Amino acid sequence: MIEEEYFLFYLERKIMQETALVIINMQMAWIDKDSEYYLGNLDAMVEKMNYLIAYARELGYKIVFVKHHETEGVFSEKSPFSDFIPELAVEKDDIIIPKYKVSSFYQTKLEDELTGVKNLVVCGALTNLCVRMFVEEAYDREYRIALIDDLTVTYSEELHDTTLQDLVDTRSGLTILPLEKFID
Repeated sequence: MIEEEYFLFYLERKIMQETALVIINMQMAWIDKDSEYYLGNLDAMVEKMNYLIAYARELGYKIVFVKHHETEGVFSEKSPFSDFIPELAVEKDDIIIPKYKVSSFYQTKLEDELTGVKNLVVCGALTNLCVRMFVEEAYDREYRIALIDDLTVTYSEELHDTTLQDLVDTRSGLTILPLEKFID
């Protein structure tokens, strides 16, 4: 869906420092075979995500990692499954937003961290849950959003595609594109 809205987003991300890369829930639970939430091998996706992170750093984007927690279980703060995927290029100066609900905005400091930001580049897990909720809430807050479709993941390709199609159908101006087209 490359159109006028994408062109405007492209110009702003090249010219201004008003863009943030938001990476949602890239945690061990998705890649550890012992986890009930195992999605499979995400090595190639994490490698591409690290490329996007390096690209965003070079352009001066704000880098935000959202980390899901629950009071107990796999995503409890004490569980190793809740740690970020070790290969993910998280740096000490990056912003880390802990969240305790599906929403990345609900009772977090995310909105404060995004003060002055107009454009959001989004990726992460799960496409149909936390990524979708983030996109919907960011859209309602009038951010320009580019969702990198090959850097989001969920339990099936059909669920992934259906979620993305529904977002496109219900959020005019939302840009969904693969990493290759975004960095072009």
